[in-house]
Amino acid sequence: MIRDFSLNMRLLCSYRPSITLVASDLGIHRSQLNRYLAGEATPRAPVLRRIGDYFGVEVHEMMMPHEEFAEIVSLRGIANDSSTRDLRKHLDRVIRLSDPRVRKLEGTFFEYYFSMSTPGMVLRSLIGFRIQDDLLTYRRLERIAPTGEISKRVFRYIGAAVMTGDRVFMHDYETGAGIELTQTILSPDYSHRWNRLHGIKLGVAANSKHQACAVRLLLERTPNRTSISANLRSCGLFPPDSPNLPPDILPMIENSTSGPYLFNAWNRT
Repeated sequence: MIRDFSLNMRLLCSYRPSITLVASDLGIHRSQLNRYLAGEATPRAPVLRRIGDYFGVEVHEMMMPHEEFAEIVSLRGIANDSSTRDLRKHLDRVIRLSDPRVRKLEGTFFEYYFSMSTPGMVLRSLIGFRIQDDLLTYRRLERIAPTGEISKRVFRYIGAAVMTGDRVFMHDYETGAGIELTQTILSPDYSHRWNRLHGIKLGVAANSKHQACAVRLLLERTPNRTSISANLRSCGLFPPDSPNLPPDILPMIENSTSGPYLFNAWNRT
């Protein structure tokens, strides 16, 4: 397994301009990264997750046989061409211009919206924001299962958030199949601590139709001193009249009164 991990790391690093850049981006000493590439050591779990997030792969995938892993990477189209580097320069500029108030989002939130794949049901998912190298990154976890039932799979999304023009822009992708992107725009207020934010999400339904959808959503900060595992257990699909949903959530995520000429995220009356 350590040999496969070493080969997989070498492949991932080959898509970056230099090993030095990879070490700097990951916050790992160059000599330690060289040990991983040489098959002399494997990272601890937190470092493994950081490497996976950086390259856009799952931790378990980095431990796969090298031939299988190489096929996954080729299908996802990780590139090192000049156009990709140019795009990164533009993204870096957007990040530098981001309003520092976006840091108020650091912490954990429940996300509520009407499910795109199960019409009529409200989906509650979990989002954790953290500051990483001056960028607000986040991990979103979804359990697509009715409340009280055990989901066989948790869908994981990773992304980043910036704030421009008094709006927070979130962009993420699903790390399993790697074929789903979502965009979210939030409208924050001017309070000292952001506990609730509403906005709009654009994505596709996670079913065979893959229908493009836009829905209103609400982010609500999770209660203090609750564990991630406890918060995740309370996530899932809920009927609109469920007693497990906060009573004032529905008017903030209901989608029928929009328009008439465009989908208006801020019209909740």
